[in-house]
Amino acid sequence: MPSRARRRGRLTPCCCTDRLRTQAAPTRVSGCCCAIGLTVANTVLAFPRHPARPAAASDPGSTNKAANAAAKTAAASLGQPLLGHTDRVYSVAFRPGGHVLASGSADQMVRFWDLTDPLRPKPIGSPFSGHTDTVYSVAFSPDGNLLADASADQKARLLNVTDPAKPALLSRPVTGHTDAVFSVAFSPSGELLAAGSGDRTIRLWRVTHPAHPVLVGKPVFGHTDAVLSVAFSHDESVMGSGGSDHAVRLWNVADPLAPIGPALPGHTDRVYTVAFSPNGHLLASGSGDHTIRLWKVTDPAHPVLLGSATGHRDAVNTVAFSPDGQVLASGSSDRTIRLWRVTESANPAPVGQPLTGHRDAVHSVDFSPDGKLLASGSADQTIRLWKLSR
Repeated sequence: MPSRARRRGRLTPCCCTDRLRTQAAPTRVSGCCCAIGLTVANTVLAFPRHPARPAAASDPGSTNKAANAAAKTAAASLGQPLLGHTDRVYSVAFRPGGHVLASGSADQMVRFWDLTDPLRPKPIGSPFSGHTDTVYSVAFSPDGNLLADASADQKARLLNVTDPAKPALLSRPVTGHTDAVFSVAFSPSGELLAAGSGDRTIRLWRVTHPAHPVLVGKPVFGHTDAVLSVAFSHDESVMGSGGSDHAVRLWNVADPLAPIGPALPGHTDRVYTVAFSPNGHLLASGSGDHTIRLWKVTDPAHPVLLGSATGHRDAVNTVAFSPDGQVLASGSSDRTIRLWRVTESANPAPVGQPLTGHRDAVHSVDFSPDGKLLASGSADQTIRLWKLSR
C-alpha cells in the first residue's frame, strides 16, 4: 500500500514511508508417504497432509524438529524478474487458466504478461493507460473476460480482456468515490464488483451487464478510516474488509452489505489486506503491526481467532491462499514473502525460509489457479515468479 499522509481530506504522497499514515499515528518437515511437497524453484518443502498433533509434555521439542528442518531449506525465484513498470507494482492477479498475469502500478499503467512458459514470460501488447494516478488493485472476473482496476484517481474501470493484447474499456469509469479506490474484487459469480476507498466507504456494483454497471444500494459506512481491502467468500454471502482504522469487518452481502457483528479485534495498526480461503471457512488479515491473523468464519456471526502469525519484520501488505487452501502466502515491507501452512484448527505454521529477491516492499502476491506458481509485485518496480510444485 502506498505512502500517504492526510491533507485537505485527500491522501497525498509522502516519500518517508511505504505505509499509509494519519496525522495522529502510523496509518501483508520431514515427509512421509502421505506428505504433500511444496517446491520453491528446485527446493522441496514437505509437510503432512494432516496437521500433526501437539508434542507430548515429555518431548517438548519434538514439534519444532520438522519445522527447523524445513527452515534450513533455501528458496529462490523462478528466472529473472519481469521488467516494464516504471514505478511501484501494487497489484498482481492471475487470469483463470493461469497463462496470463495482470499488474497495476504507480506508473498509472495496467500491464498483461504471457506466462505460457513461466521460464520465459513476456509482455502482452502495450501497457494500458487511462488512469491519472496510481493503479492500486487489479482483479479478473471468474470467467477471465473482464478485468477491474482501481486507482487513486477515485475511479474503477471494467475492461474487456477477452484478448489481453487488445484490452478495451466496457463503459465509462465507475465513479462515486470521493477519495482513492484501494481495492476491487469480483464476487465468485461475477455478478458483483466491490470497491473499497479512502473515503471510508465500500461500494457494490452489479456488473451482469458490464457495459452498464449499476450501483447496488447506498455506499456503506462502517470503517472509520480508509477501506484498504475487500474480498468475497466462496458463496458470496459474506464480504470481508480491512481498513486504516485497524479493523477487520464482515458484511452480509444479501442485505446488501449489512454489518455482521462488531469489528474483529486484535490488530494494532492498519489492516492492509484480507483474503478468504477457497472454501470460505477461513479469513486471513495482514497489518502494519507486522502480523497475520487467521479467523475461522464458518459462522460469520461468531468468528473464532485461530491465532496470529509472526515473523515479518515490517508491515504485512498482502496475503493470498493457495487454490487448495492449505498454504497462505504473505508479502511484507520487509522485502520478503513467507509461506504458511494453514488448517481450520491451528495457528498458521511457517513453511521454510522467507522468499527473498525483491529489493523493496512486497505489495501483492497471487497464486496461479493450479497452485504451481506464485507471483509477487514490489515497490522495486518488478514482478517475480516463484515455482511451487505439488
